[in-house]
Amino acid sequence: MQRSWMLVGLALVLAACGAQNTAPVAAIPSGTLGAQSVLSWQALRQGDSGRDVVTLQYLLRHAGQILSVDGAFGSGTDTAVRNFQRASGLTVDGIVGGNTWEKLIVTVRQGDSGNAVRAVQDQLRSGYGYSGVTVDGIFGSGTNTAVRDFQSKRGLTVDGVVGLNTWHALVTGSSTGGTATTSSLASQILNSGRITLGTSSSTSGGNPRQNIVDTANGLAAKRGCASDANCGLTVYLKRSMLQGMLALANAGNSFYVTSVAGGVHSTYSDHYAGLAFDIGIWNGVSLSSPNSAHTAARNACIAAGSDPSQTFNAYNDPTGGHKNHVHCAWN
Repeated sequence: MQRSWMLVGLALVLAACGAQNTAPVAAIPSGTLGAQSVLSWQALRQGDSGRDVVTLQYLLRHAGQILSVDGAFGSGTDTAVRNFQRASGLTVDGIVGGNTWEKLIVTVRQGDSGNAVRAVQDQLRSGYGYSGVTVDGIFGSGTNTAVRDFQSKRGLTVDGVVGLNTWHALVTGSSTGGTATTSSLASQILNSGRITLGTSSSTSGGNPRQNIVDTANGLAAKRGCASDANCGLTVYLKRSMLQGMLALANAGNSFYVTSVAGGVHSTYSDHYAGLAFDIGIWNGVSLSSPNSAHTAARNACIAAGSDPSQTFNAYNDPTGGHKNHVHCAWN
């Protein structure tokens, strides 16, 4: 009886996932992931950019597609995605959702090499600050050490093997293990008396509060893009940024957040990668013009783990666009 219920449950899961291939399942090549998952993946499409697009491009190369690795989801990447989807029996729409991600990703471990390893190394080095990792496509001891540390910090099985859950944690900034999920972090932010989340944005449904509410509900946040505040794109907010926001509050600071993922920012803005937020009021002082609170807020963000090279205020402002707020970005 138990086995019968399990089979019925499996059939329901497959139906819910919209399985497209009803032919007998072929043997799964060693090193690939053939089973579908109920994990939520960030959907990427033409017009997106950032670290996860780099990962996508490396994985497409690993799958035999020819394209540049530049972090910009342009027409070349769109063509490569469609070619891969067609060859894999997936819906050919150019959108990299859960089914496409899980067909693309391959399990890698120490001793492996190639573009899939480069994807892991690039995420670890540029996305999570493991500066000792070299993006050379060789899964050696240094990469193994970084993978194990990453897994440990995110409540994953610490085995050095980059399988489904570790790939998911790298790409979405979350994991299925541990207690500090992105959803629970967002809930803590909503309940914090020291964090005020703005309720207006040029992106419909993309104001700071709604971004955090969506994250608390396990959903992607609505984001803008450089040419269109309402370009219909989404992003999963990253754990490191959410932890940083809470760290600022836990250190005794009160602040008003004017932007997370929504709005119009630079093309490759960390806002669009779910890694940054803007502060408009710091400990009761408006940042609408340069003042000492700009320096205090920037220093506090850096102390909370933000990337100093990507944390801007009126006095550390290479683009000239941060005179009325402080921009804090995490890896």
